[in-house]
Parts: sequence; C-alpha cells; structure tokens
Amino acid sequence: MQVFDLLNEHDDGITGDSQGNIDVAFKKINKNFADFLIWRVENMNVLALTKDQYGTFYDTESYIIYAASQYGQSSGIDSVTRDIKGKEIEYHIHFWLGQNTTPEKSGVAAYKTVELDSMLNCSTTQHRETQENESDRFLSYFKTGYRILKPAIIQNGNKQLPKLYRVKGKCTPALIEMNSVSWENFRSSDVFIIKAPQTVFVWVGRAANVEEKRHATIISQEMKDQYKISNVVFVDDGYEKTIDSDIQKQFSKYLPLEKRVVLPDNGNENGEAGNPKYNLRLYKCSENNGKYRVAEVRSGPLNCTDLNSDDVYIVDQEINGIWVWVGKRVNEKEKNEALRNARGFVKKKKYPGNTKVTRVVDGLEPIEFKVLFKLWKTELPKGKVAKTPLLISKFDPIIMEDRPSLAAETQLIDDGSGGMTLWRIKNTRIVEVPKERHGCFFSGDCYITLYSYHTSNEEKHLLYCWIGSYASQEEINITTSKLTEIDDELGQLGFQCRIIQGRETAHFLQLFKGKLTIFKGKGVDFDDSGMNLKNPNQYLLQVFGSTTYSAKAEQVDSAVSSLNSNSCFVFRRGKKYYVWCGNYSTGDQREMAKGFAGKDFELLLEGKEKSDFFTFLGGPGSYQSQMVRNDFDIRPPRLFFCNSSKKFSVTEILFFQQKDLLPENVMLLDTSYALYIWIGKLSTREDQRLSIQTALQYLQNDPSDRDMNMTIIHIKQGKETPTFIGFFPAWDRKLWKYYRTFSKIRQEIELKNTDQKPQNGHQSRNNTSDNGDFDHYEKYPINILKEPNDRLPASIDSLNKELHLTHDDFVSLFNMTYVEFEKLPRWKKQEMKKKVGLF
Repeated sequence: MQVFDLLNEHDDGITGDSQGNIDVAFKKINKNFADFLIWRVENMNVLALTKDQYGTFYDTESYIIYAASQYGQSSGIDSVTRDIKGKEIEYHIHFWLGQNTTPEKSGVAAYKTVELDSMLNCSTTQHRETQENESDRFLSYFKTGYRILKPAIIQNGNKQLPKLYRVKGKCTPALIEMNSVSWENFRSSDVFIIKAPQTVFVWVGRAANVEEKRHATIISQEMKDQYKISNVVFVDDGYEKTIDSDIQKQFSKYLPLEKRVVLPDNGNENGEAGNPKYNLRLYKCSENNGKYRVAEVRSGPLNCTDLNSDDVYIVDQEINGIWVWVGKRVNEKEKNEALRNARGFVKKKKYPGNTKVTRVVDGLEPIEFKVLFKLWKTELPKGKVAKTPLLISKFDPIIMEDRPSLAAETQLIDDGSGGMTLWRIKNTRIVEVPKERHGCFFSGDCYITLYSYHTSNEEKHLLYCWIGSYASQEEINITTSKLTEIDDELGQLGFQCRIIQGRETAHFLQLFKGKLTIFKGKGVDFDDSGMNLKNPNQYLLQVFGSTTYSAKAEQVDSAVSSLNSNSCFVFRRGKKYYVWCGNYSTGDQREMAKGFAGKDFELLLEGKEKSDFFTFLGGPGSYQSQMVRNDFDIRPPRLFFCNSSKKFSVTEILFFQQKDLLPENVMLLDTSYALYIWIGKLSTREDQRLSIQTALQYLQNDPSDRDMNMTIIHIKQGKETPTFIGFFPAWDRKLWKYYRTFSKIRQEIELKNTDQKPQNGHQSRNNTSDNGDFDHYEKYPINILKEPNDRLPASIDSLNKELHLTHDDFVSLFNMTYVEFEKLPRWKKQEMKKKVGLF
C-alpha cells in the first residue's frame, strides 16, 4: 500500500481561491438551461467566443468549455439552448490548454474553472484537457472534427507561405497545424495536408484510418475554395515517386524526396495504438498539518461502496487518466482544491504532464466514471421511484421491428414461435436433436441452433451456438468450425451468437418457452437419431427467472446446501416431483418452476417442508437464507471503434449514432446483455478474423472485472436485428445506400482539378491490389533495415526485410516492383537481397 504527501503547491501557475466577484462573462449562464459555451483566456479574464469560432483552438491559448445538458444526453457545438428545469442536469467544465500556452493563461483558466464551479454550487464535473490528449467527452462535443491552429504570422506581407497540417483521430479527427513543412513531422498512421500557393497536397499515411482520410478530403476542398487554389493532389505514403513528374517537382519543392524519412507510429499517442491492461487503484486523501496525504485503500476492481461521502478519493487509471471523487459532506475548500491536488498526485507518480485529470462530485458522477466500477448504485432523489424492469406479453417480430428500442431493452427479437433446427456436437460430427428433445441440454456438450422467423416482408435466420461449462476445448473448436460451415452454406446469414452456459440471452431462452433444462455431464446416450437418451431419475434443479424469456433450470448437487431462499427448486426422485419455494421467491418464479415438474408434483414452502424432503437431500444442513437484492445500475451501452490489425486498440465514442458505424470498420457495442461485434462490409479480412480476439481482450482489459464468458454476437452490416438497432437513436435503413468510400471521394476530387495533367503513369495504393500484404507491413528507411538483426526494431521480420521497404525504395533498390520480385525463383530473390544488403 502506497502512502505519500503532496505539497500544497498551486498547479498551472496561479494561486488563490474562488471567492469574490463572478466574472461578468459567466453571469449570462442560466443554471436551468441546457447550453454549450466556450471562452478564451485574455489578460486576466475570459472572452466569450462566437458560435462560428467553436471548434477552432490556437495552441498558444487556454480555453474554458461549459456544457450543460439533461443527464446522460449529449452536448456540443450543435446544442440548442433550452429550458430543462425540473430534470436532472449534469454540468461539465473543461479547461483546455494548448501546448504553447503560457503558465499565466493556464493558471487563469484553472482559476476561472473553480470560479464557475462555485457559481454552480460546486456541482460540476471538472476536466483538465491538454492538446492532443483530450477526453472522450471533450471529443464528443465536436462530432465533425475540430482544429488546432497557430496564430497567423505575416512575414513581409506574404500570406502564401506553405503550411503543413496533420489530420489525426480515430473517431473525431482533429486538424493540427504543424511547426514547419518537414518530413520529420510525418507519421504513417495519419494524413497530412500541405497547403501550397498552387496546390493542396493530401499525403495519405499507409496506416491512416478511414475517418482521417474522409476528413482530409473535406478540409482539402475547403482550402481549395477558400484560397482559390487550382488543384488537390493525393500522394500515397511510399509512392511519392510514382506521381506525375511536374507535380513531383512541385511537391519536392516543399518536401524533398531525397530527405524522406517516415517512421511507423510509435504507439504512445492518446491510447490509440494500444490499450494495455492496468491496475485500477483507489487512494484516500486527507489533510494533516498542512500536508495533503494520499494513502492507497485498495486496487481494483472497485465498488461504489468503497467510497465514503465524508472523504475525497483518487481513482488512478495510470496514464489513462486520474479521477478525484469529492464526497458530498466535504467542505468547499477541499472541493475547490481537489483538481489541483490531483495534479500534484500526477507529478508525484511521475505520470506524463498531459495525463487527463477529472474531478467528480458525489451523487453527480458522469457515466464515464461509473463504468470504471464493478458495481454502481445511483441514489435516487426523494420521491423518485426506480424504473422497474419492462414486462411484456406480446412480442411478435413485426412489433419488434417497429419498436427497436423495446427490442433492445428486452433483447427479444420475436416470441420464439418460428422454425428451429437443433444440433449437438458428437465427436467430430453434428447430430440433429429431435424436436421432443429440444430444450434438454448437458453441461458437457455443445449445441448449434438455427432459428428462422418471418418479418413483414422477409424470412430471417439466426445462428446460435451454446457451449456447456464442461465441454472440452476440442468440442468447442469443432462447434466454432461447424457454425461457420453452416453460415457459409446458408449464404452468410449475418448473425452468429456465442453463448456460454449461464449467460443465455432472453431471445435464446424464449426459443424454449422458458423450459430450457441443463443437466450435468454429457448426453452420452444419444444415438444418431437422439432417441435413446433418458434424463436422470433423481436430480435437483435450481430454477432461474420469472418469465418465458428469463426462465431456465440448471442441475445442482442434490444436497441441502444447494438450496437458496431467493429461488425455487425442483427435486425429482423416481416418478415423484417436489417444487420447493424459497421465502423470498416471487409468485411468478414459482409459476415458472412448476413448468419443470410436470403435472403431478408436491409444492413445498420454505419452513413448511416434510422431514423426508431433507432426508432425500442427505439430511438437514445450512444454505443461503438471506435476502439478496440486485438493485445496482444496469451498465449503459457503449460503442467502440476497434483496430485489431496492429496492437490491440479500442476507442470509445460517447453519445454514439448510426453514422459512427463506418463500413470500413469493425465496431464493438457493449451492452449489459451481450457484446456485439459489428462487421462493416468494407472492413479488412484481418480485422474480421481478429474480431473475437479483440472482443475478449477488451473484456480482459476492462478495469471493472468483466465476465469473460459474456455472450458475444457477430452481426454484419445490413443484417442488424432490432435488438441491436434499438441502441441507436433514429436508425435509417437507407443510410449506407449512398455511402461514398474514400476512394470514390478522392476520384471525384481529382476529376475536378482544373490545371492538373492526366496522370497516366501514376500508381497509387488504391490500384496496387496485386501487392498482397506488402502495403500492410510497417515501413522503415533503408539505413535502418541494413542494421544488424540484433539492432532492428521488434516489428521488423528479419528474414524478409524487403517487406518493410516503401514501394519507392523497393523499386530504387531492386529496379522492379514487389509484384515482379515475387514471381522470381527463391534462389534469385535471396541473391538479390544479398546484393542490396537486406539478407
């Protein structure tokens, strides 16, 4: 356990408290209104920006952003000021610091943030933001991107100096003006724009993502129109020497090709190239004799019960961010100084200076904070009643198609009355299970279910695989393989659901009308027709659920210790059935339990059993007899962009919409019920292949200790079920009909160029499909590749160094393209590699 003291030093270059007059710029704020406002620090005050200035920041400045909205709803530059009095409001204040801002400006921003918080009764979430390491919430305000520029400097009256901009961001792209037009700024993971007097060059990094590329096309067109520039020319990473000679001369004027050095992404920026697992740690803060003491309480996973309203705590996510939680009974001084003290913690831990720091207030925590905890319970205001789970009796597919939000909440696609084929894995084969045996599963087996149902205009199909807790790894592998085979034979159905015993989804249970029974062991007595299997003659079943879409029964040990006062149990002994009902079981639970006992059974209420019942279970004993309540919050749905082709990487998109699902991407939708993997039609085979691995790594790295056996559903673009669609507001089935890829947009732009000659000989990455995987390898300069093997970067394949050359470097060394090289016999290739020093 770590304990250390923090000096009471004032961060961001200013001292003082929040008392005194409120800045006149803040007085226009109405606490009961949803609003979005931005101010820039000027002298010792703040200056309000106009709406048309929102989304443009200068790296020499400091800014304050105020966002007020109904709790759980989005805010941003498109927000409409409106009265939300009487509704739960959340306030966020961000102070954003450009990398070249002054200590005085950053100090005023920090001080004014506390001042604004005091005006709002210390009820805000405060964020310290730094350039290019902004929080997901900050990015959510600027869905169409934002700009970070340098102050305009006019030298000798010349306004036409070339400028270099970097387009960066996996989901919310930023346009960042660079210090100079130089190769040393370039990285293969981004897109760069060179604004020259006659041409706008768009340099497309080999590893840039589709959002960056598409955003660059928009920016380049805006520059072309604004500055009356004739052409927009696209230059591909590693193919600079293939462009038209006249254009190449113009490009080389600003970026000499003989000085070209572009290294792969270093993987340390904004968490985008990797999300390593870290230990979540909780620290308690206290002041003692002028010193601020921080003592470690525990490491994760954390529960909300670890926090006490009388104290201040720091939740340490290491370089991913620091949260300081302020109890509601803490004095105002501690509330005001919490963010500053958290910055002292960052320094003490020697974390990077741009580490995100956020202060949250007890009872007003944002969603991003709550999801760090394994369990969270929101205290309701007096008089407010908790929302009860939705119970529905009619859920045919047409209703669910028309009301996808209902389908998402219940996770029901229809009433389960469609057609079903069920197979069991037997050795290396699949054996169809006869209809009368549907719903009788064994924990040592695996099953595949094909379900078909009709909507208003078509027949749809779903594939489920169910994996027993004690199934062998060999059987699991065979199940996965057979599932893919069936899907391919049926023409790619677009919906595959992997269920591990104990995590059955509502719709899967509904297929069996609330009578799914899971016995121990294996169904070893199945013959090929499945007719010879008999259930055990004596067993004890624990019954879960209270509806047809939540009920199931699992065999447990036939012992008193298996009983639980919160559940119902069915005990069979020969032909005799007993239904035992715990004191805290509900009437609906008891009705569902009767369905597992046939027509002739004896109903036993806890405490009124006959003595022979306990004798059958091995004699009297103790069992779980305390009431168990599960009144914790349901996890909110979360959407992530995932990049599995390199290091494991996921990036969250707050307040997501359907348009965030780009056809080139693979996305994760994390719900309380299942983890959906959405496969875009244009996503790479590699990302598709690694999608399940990415999903499992995501669960493993989540600090809230997620269930690794969570249900995972693969769903393809265009095949979305209402249970998926319902998590997205205003779903439009025609959205992708007119979707234009980057290649299409690029082609349209190039055709509009006024002065550009046709590039008959131009070869770009867009028309090098014959190159196979060549363009997907990380590229390095020739001098690095010629180093001894023990000094090479880890990502280089030392036996095939030529794969790490750019196209241009490959041609210059071998006097042929990679495609031509690959056609040579192996001995010839080895000889040529020796000759150029790459063997």
